[in-house]
Amino acid sequence: MARDTPSGRGSGRGRRRPGPDRRPFTFVLDPDLVERARREVGEHDVVRSIEAALAAAIDYHLWVREVSRGSRDVMS
Repeated sequence: MARDTPSGRGSGRGRRRPGPDRRPFTFVLDPDLVERARREVGEHDVVRSIEAALAAAIDYHLWVREVSRGSRDVMS
């Protein structure tokens, strides 16, 4: 997961949530798109972007589940 430090490591302050609310997910990345991104923006930024997109997708999925159960308001 991306961090606030220049190296992307070390601060230990991530957006990780406790494990019980999360389940494993499978994400398939288009290899041609990943390679194009590596050429255009570099490996480090590709990895950070993928991590951010995956974290957002998982957070959104969790939000949808909580709203559908009624344990969270749509606007929260």
